[in-house]
Amino acid sequence: MFKTIGIIIPSVLIGGLFFEHIRFVLTHYHRNKGIKQYWIQEGEIEEIENDLKIVLKWKQKLFHSFSIAGRYVNPFLEWEDRNTTDIFAMIKYQLTRKNRNGLPCPNLEINLPLAEPNFALLNEFTMKSHLRQSIEQANKLLLLASMDADSAVGFEDLPKRSTISKRDSGMDLADFTQMTVTWIGQSTCFIQMDGYNILTDPIFCSRTTGEWFGPKRLRPPPCSLSQLPPIDIVLISHNHYDHLDTNVLYELGDSCTWYVIELDWWQEYKHDDKLLIASCPIQHWSGRHFFDVNSSLWCSFVCKTSAQSFFHCGDTGYCSVFKEIGQRYGPITLAALPIGSYEPRYFMCHQHMDPDEACLVHMDIQAKHSIGVHWGTFMMSDEHYMDPPKDFKIASEKYGLGKQVFTCHLGETIVLDI
Repeated sequence: MFKTIGIIIPSVLIGGLFFEHIRFVLTHYHRNKGIKQYWIQEGEIEEIENDLKIVLKWKQKLFHSFSIAGRYVNPFLEWEDRNTTDIFAMIKYQLTRKNRNGLPCPNLEINLPLAEPNFALLNEFTMKSHLRQSIEQANKLLLLASMDADSAVGFEDLPKRSTISKRDSGMDLADFTQMTVTWIGQSTCFIQMDGYNILTDPIFCSRTTGEWFGPKRLRPPPCSLSQLPPIDIVLISHNHYDHLDTNVLYELGDSCTWYVIELDWWQEYKHDDKLLIASCPIQHWSGRHFFDVNSSLWCSFVCKTSAQSFFHCGDTGYCSVFKEIGQRYGPITLAALPIGSYEPRYFMCHQHMDPDEACLVHMDIQAKHSIGVHWGTFMMSDEHYMDPPKDFKIASEKYGLGKQVFTCHLGETIVLDI
């Protein structure tokens, strides 16, 4: 029996990997063929044969999502399939790695100190946002009552005045000219903007895959999910394990609004009458295992009110789409940009940008502030674990960005004046 099982299991795995590689080859072929058909109208190819690449770039300005046989592909000219979609390239990468990430290291507690989030400040912002919502709701009811007194049943006990002001409530009028960002680790940030509590790509477990499997966290999470103030919105850029902890799904449930990869690129959703959430293109891929690679889409998010905006980048290689995002939704108040997992460049450049490219994204999307994330949490690449913030600072000086771009300690709460 055990002998039979020992034959069946490896056969199934090898057969499955072979099938996936055949699918990759076919997808790669149809992607190249499909892009020409997708971006260029019938009959145009002959006329511009010599300038095909230029026209492709021009047609690419809309950057729509693109799928072949149920699997999404990157429509960007900068993209090359160098990830788990090409199994043999992935094996080659793993066997030829020259790891210089500096781990294990006895000085992690010194180099990667944990800060405690400023819970008093975060809770104060939350309390005032709820108070503001109550005031706005009361003002709506008062407005209805004044517009149609005859139909305003039940409004007799409301104050005999047209509106309730923030000053009357003891609320500082400057409270919502600020944003807070608390970096939990990897791409997990707790954002407070214009009265909303937003959590991005949540992962709180000790390893990428639960508590038992995958790369181990360099430092423990600076706080638990339950310690954070009530969350209004969760943004999920893609389904990789280091960006989606399924334990968070069960813990939060339907207590908040989830924005996940079901939103197509450029699809916009009005969260309420003040907040717009838009799904934007990025150059990456998806998959929880070898057999569901690219079966779901990946994206970035723009959250925008009349006063503030936030860009959650997720994971991406650098490409020309960011200029389009800046033209549509810029300027951005705060951006969370990935700056880690970028070595070796020959393998990583298409799926992970480096700190220099993160500064280019900052400028492309017209961001006022950008925080560098996706580093110092799980080590899955070859750069030294302390290189991302160092290289980010060098790049910011190179482009003259100064304090517009920054990094912080794990758990640190940063208050931004808008």
